[in-house]
Amino acid sequence: MGNTDKFEMIANIYDTSERIQIAKVSSDAIREYVVDANSKNAIDFGCGTGLVGMSLLNDFNSMLFLDTSQNMINQIKQKITDLHIQNADTLCFDFEKEGLTDLHADYIFMAQVLLHIHDVEIVLSRLFDVLNEGGHLLIVDFNKNEK
Repeated sequence: MGNTDKFEMIANIYDTSERIQIAKVSSDAIREYVVDANSKNAIDFGCGTGLVGMSLLNDFNSMLFLDTSQNMINQIKQKITDLHIQNADTLCFDFEKEGLTDLHADYIFMAQVLLHIHDVEIVLSRLFDVLNEGGHLLIVDFNKNEK
């Protein structure tokens, strides 16, 4: 996925107050579309440091935090360990390079991720293959960002 090198460098300083606020807006928007999720499994795709998915942990049975940046994954792993979270796991993987046949989820959500993907069509196709029957892909992004 594009910009992985950039995210590798900023992972340990990523959680700014602005990003935390944007993640809250994103997770609130996702929550509006989630139905009966307590028994469902979710993937926070392009999770970064997990700001969005962490807000949604209690809404789902389990959460997989997935990103192409190992340093971002290391940040979310530390949060999972520090908070003794039992229903979450992590995976460093690049869907632009290949798909995963043994990965399945009821919900996949991504917030501000598409702009970092060079081949959106192939990634969305591979994510569709991960969804269980009746699953949902939720995409949160800006219509307009003045900054």
